[in-house]
Amino acid sequence: MQPKKRFPNWLKIVLAAFAVLFVLGAVFGKAPEPKLTTAAAPASSAPPSTSTSATPTPTPVVVTYTVAGVTDGATVVVNGSDGSSRTVHVLGVTAPAAGTGCYAAESLGWATTALSGKAVKLGAETAQGIALTLADGQDYATTAIQQGYLKYAATAALPALADVETAAKQAVSGLWGPPCKGTIDAPAPVVPPAPKPTQAPTQAPAPATKAAPKPPPVVRTTEDAPAPEPDHSAYYANCSAAKAAGAAPLHRGEPGYRPALDRDGDGVACER
Repeated sequence: MQPKKRFPNWLKIVLAAFAVLFVLGAVFGKAPEPKLTTAAAPASSAPPSTSTSATPTPTPVVVTYTVAGVTDGATVVVNGSDGSSRTVHVLGVTAPAAGTGCYAAESLGWATTALSGKAVKLGAETAQGIALTLADGQDYATTAIQQGYLKYAATAALPALADVETAAKQAVSGLWGPPCKGTIDAPAPVVPPAPKPTQAPTQAPAPATKAAPKPPPVVRTTEDAPAPEPDHSAYYANCSAAKAAGAAPLHRGEPGYRPALDRDGDGVACER
């Protein structure tokens, strides 16, 4: 019987070391796998295709406004086509105090007629108000100031409206005329009624008097009036006697005149 072969000690040590390394590798993870390098794909001038198309930007909805009510000439309530409702103060104008200010009734009546139920455009909102444009393109504030229904609000700093107000003052139109004369924050001055004319006491009619009878009409004739009778209180035998007495010449009707002394019958005797 042959004796059993025995492994040398150094071999046992080497095998034990490999066994330990194997166990450690199994416990703490696998060794990293080598990375595979791939060739770069050739560059293409065409953009990469996408499977989804670009989403279009939605168009904003334009809101239109209609005047639903008028508080005063400078304040209105508008309804939007989107179902909204808002109170708007018109930029650049001041209205008479409602109910108490001078020209308040006229201003409110005009604004109600011009705006109620009408389509309007609203401008950008500012701290002083919103510009209001009528359907025909006219600026509401300009029209109201021009016709004398509203005053210019200096806080808006709009020189164009200031010029419009200057022209309205010179024309003495609307609230710039009497009795307000530009004052809209106080009631209109009370004008005393004109005194009634006093009537004179009624006199009894004078009694009717009978008209005097008309005088008979004067009948004129074309015949010469008869010559006056000669005055016989003086008598001159001839013209010499009349001249001696200083009475010549003698005129018809005078004392001493007689036709016998008037040779030419012209009514003057002893004229020479």
